[in-house]
Amino acid sequence: MKASIRHRLLTAKRRIARRLQPRQWANQPRPMFTAQNIQYENCRANQGVASGGIGAMHLLARRIGLIETIDRHLHLLKQHKPYHESDTC
Repeated sequence: MKASIRHRLLTAKRRIARRLQPRQWANQPRPMFTAQNIQYENCRANQGVASGGIGAMHLLARRIGLIETIDRHLHLLKQHKPYHESDTC
């Protein structure tokens, strides 16, 4: 095997090993995903996207209090990493 290929393989293995190492995340006071600034654009070339309403549904869930209710009553994650339980839905 050429030295350059061996070097690339070792580099790739090191990157993978580094990504798989356990991390110590600090508790996050708020969810990672927020529906803060949703903007929709329309044009003739755009036919629409099947997931185009996800932002609107997230905003609706936040306004009616569904996100807070999920976070308060549902405990899916064994350890609280930077995501909240409502982020997994």
